[in-house]
Amino acid sequence: MNADQLLARNLLSALANDHVEPFFQPIVSLDDGHILGFEVLARWNDPVEGLIPPDRFIPIADRFGLLDQLLDQLMRASFLAAAEWPHNVFLGFNVSPTQLRNPELATRIARAAIEASFPLSRIHIEITESALIDDLTQPRRTLDRLINLGCMIAMDDFGTGYSSLTWLSSMPFSKIKIDASFVMAMHEHRQSRKIVAAVVGLGHSLGLAVVAEGVETARQADLLRGMGCKLAQGYLFGRPTPASQVPGVLSASVSSVDGDESSEPKSLEVHDNRLSEACETDAAIAFMDPTGTVVASSTAFDRTMDVDRGEAAGRHIWDLIGVTPETFAELRATDLLDEEFPAIEETRPDGSTARIMIRPVKDESSELLGYSVEFGVSTSPRAS
Repeated sequence: MNADQLLARNLLSALANDHVEPFFQPIVSLDDGHILGFEVLARWNDPVEGLIPPDRFIPIADRFGLLDQLLDQLMRASFLAAAEWPHNVFLGFNVSPTQLRNPELATRIARAAIEASFPLSRIHIEITESALIDDLTQPRRTLDRLINLGCMIAMDDFGTGYSSLTWLSSMPFSKIKIDASFVMAMHEHRQSRKIVAAVVGLGHSLGLAVVAEGVETARQADLLRGMGCKLAQGYLFGRPTPASQVPGVLSASVSSVDGDESSEPKSLEVHDNRLSEACETDAAIAFMDPTGTVVASSTAFDRTMDVDRGEAAGRHIWDLIGVTPETFAELRATDLLDEEFPAIEETRPDGSTARIMIRPVKDESSELLGYSVEFGVSTSPRAS
């Protein structure tokens, strides 16, 4: 047995005995330091060998087929810990391109979240383009399923892979993360500054949220703000920390969420009465959950959609109006940046043009419940 095989065997044992635990690194708003979420990072403290660095055991996990078990372990522990944290904080999990080939990946992620009663809308899946994949058919199916479940998809370490632009144009990403190597070199290398600025501009032009990784100094943060970058991650805002220390990190944040017991999150079911009242109107309005499924609609909305009363409920919004899953991913990214999603113009069967406004619906603790969909003023059809 060689060294890699021994490490793989020890890792398998460590996973079985919960010796690999999640650490959490904050992802913040550059505007005010508000913690939006955490990237979940694996840490292995072996009883004999001590702390084994991730860049040593993650490739071994990939090579010996242990990444799925590792992800399962991290999700279970993270969902359990995050149950006590503010309900608007998301968790980002790293998934390798090879894992996307597994058609059961989305099912396993959904099962882990459901068993822990953790909202799938708070799960961000981060894909690192660490391996060249010729056939993107199954990875695309997997990501589409995750989006339909309500997850957000991020492209990690942008600019360091084999064909980042090909991936970006082929896969339904809502967020890109600029690799730390570019961010950390901005002051010393003019080219790195240009690359970072270009990626920020590219992301925003595509309607994607952009996160700068590896931010260690206030000067770097200032440069990023000047480029229009809204989100960041790095030692300046917090090092990876065990779950037990996260409440302290949140409390110390300049905009930590007040732990008021009265601000418990409310599900869409709890808001049923409010939604029903809102839909008792002549306006063409509907509400959809974070997965894009309509949960309530007005009579006028159903009439506009040319469906019988109540038949819009339970259908994906892209089955009713011209909102593709890709557009929906852009909507999720816009919400993350706390910006309004632009109105969508759609030509109706009668030739008229309708303006469709989609806006987030959140509870008292800012947890995303879903989105409102409202038809605005339509222009009359042109005379033939």
